[in-house]
Amino acid sequence: MTERKINPASLKNLELGAIARRKGKVRVTVTILPETKKWLESGGNVSERIDEVVRRIVAGELVKKSE
Repeated sequence: MTERKINPASLKNLELGAIARRKGKVRVTVTILPETKKWLESGGNVSERIDEVVRRIVAGELVKKSE
């Protein structure tokens, strides 16, 4: 059996803690339709895809801004 090695870069990341990896984001739980979940998962990272859709809505690219 071989000895398992530990990468120093991995140890450095662990020192930063979970909060540092969130990059200012918050964790929430939402209820969505199965079709929505399937579509979100089809594009890679679900969180990034949600953030992009919201960014485009806020920018008025997907939905007209209310006045």
